[in-house]
Amino acid sequence: MAVSRSRTITLAVALATLTSNVLSSLLSSQLPDDPYHLAANYRWYLHIANIGSVFGFVGALRQHAPSIALFANYLLLDTLLSAIPRIALLSLIAPLAGTLCASPPSFRYTNTPDQQPQLSPSISQATSSQPAEVSSQLQNIAATWTPEGCQQIVQLTQITLAASVLAATVLQLAGALAVRGFARKLYREERKIEGCMEVE
Repeated sequence: MAVSRSRTITLAVALATLTSNVLSSLLSSQLPDDPYHLAANYRWYLHIANIGSVFGFVGALRQHAPSIALFANYLLLDTLLSAIPRIALLSLIAPLAGTLCASPPSFRYTNTPDQQPQLSPSISQATSSQPAEVSSQLQNIAATWTPEGCQQIVQLTQITLAASVLAATVLQLAGALAVRGFARKLYREERKIEGCMEVE
């Protein structure tokens, strides 16, 4: 029972990792090339990660301990390597509250005849009420906006992002340790079978 549960967890982790890596690979192929070739290097890393995930998936299906151990080691290494950019992302987002919550520009839109372009009568009738509506909407937004409210929203977003990053790292680590435990169980079973064969 414990082996089948560990096998199910390993299959789920391998499938989730493989799906995530394939989607990330497809999305990163849409990124423009940069002078440091970060997108290209990340795609190569994802291709290698896909190979590791396939090892884990096939190893779990066949209950092949070396393949699962390789997948578990990849997951542990990926957990450590991905923790670095996750923490860097959090440290980059931390000072954004001051930048994002600066006082908004004043929206003083006046609808004077001198500034209106000459349009045909049908177009000018259709668009004559739009500038006044946009102006009143912008004034309503500016009237309800406060720097304190903006900072609270940004701080809540930062806390949510930090919790998500922490949860993703812990979940990935827990999955890696569960997969590693399954590989150890399979190694022990193989040794028992080899020991029984030697006795006979």
